[in-house]
Amino acid sequence: MLDRTHFHWGLAGADKDRYGAKVRRRAINDFVFTQVVCDPIAGFRTMDDVKRGEDDYFCLLYFEEGTCRLQQGRNESIVRRDLIAVWDSARPAMFENSDELHQLSILIPHRTATMIVPGIEDMCGLTVDGSAGLGSILLSHLRQIHRTVETVDPQDRAAVLRATVELLAAAFRPEPDRIAGSAFRRALLGRVQEHILAHLGDPALSAATIAAAFRFSPRYLHRLFEEFGVTVGTWIRERRLMAARSDLASRAMAGFSITQIAMRHGFADASHFSHAFRDAFGLSPREYRQSAARSADDERSSLLSK
Repeated sequence: MLDRTHFHWGLAGADKDRYGAKVRRRAINDFVFTQVVCDPIAGFRTMDDVKRGEDDYFCLLYFEEGTCRLQQGRNESIVRRDLIAVWDSARPAMFENSDELHQLSILIPHRTATMIVPGIEDMCGLTVDGSAGLGSILLSHLRQIHRTVETVDPQDRAAVLRATVELLAAAFRPEPDRIAGSAFRRALLGRVQEHILAHLGDPALSAATIAAAFRFSPRYLHRLFEEFGVTVGTWIRERRLMAARSDLASRAMAGFSITQIAMRHGFADASHFSHAFRDAFGLSPREYRQSAARSADDERSSLLSK
């Protein structure tokens, strides 16, 4: 059951006659919430297992009970209560728990995670302390959203889910002694991206203005982004589109026109915004807004009829 509902794994160590496991899986927008309670077991996920899946996710998890060894790539951690971990479904991994486990996870689509969390691939298999600092804020948020996400108005869920990924980005800041690559350049990239987010609504935002703010050349800025697998323009455009999509699905933004929402997020031309939005999400902004509103109305009607 576990390997059918919670990705494909090669499982070992379970007594088939007595093994117990309970899995709850909820799809919320394009995220997936899971809750697993299981007896001791080990899991090995190979590239063959990865290829059997349809969608790629980063899995953000914490435990209410149990201890588990998690390994992905060169990173390995012991995950227990009050620690938060992340792993990538698109790469091989392994886990092993020696006692009963109660795990809660949020599966974050690859596209969303990589746009919001720079270097998330290098963080897989690592943990953050959920008892102090930003980690404690993230863990408290995760517990609350697991309990209440279905009570959030459907039109507001996109904003709540996006805030969850933003908290992940803040709490899982790379540590130089744990993550390979240039610590200086990675930290600089984080500062540059924070600057971009603070000025995302400025239509004049460009590689030239960003480089000027940090007093280095546009060429160096482009090389900095390309080292981590993305271009400056793509990163800015994708962040703007994600923010606009969240507004289009939000009931609180229903009084704003599509043009106003586009300009709010730095698009100077409504036609360009519409084309970019359709290319990214497969629907025009108007179609997406209507679809989100219908989904919200259908869900409210369903809840009222129960």
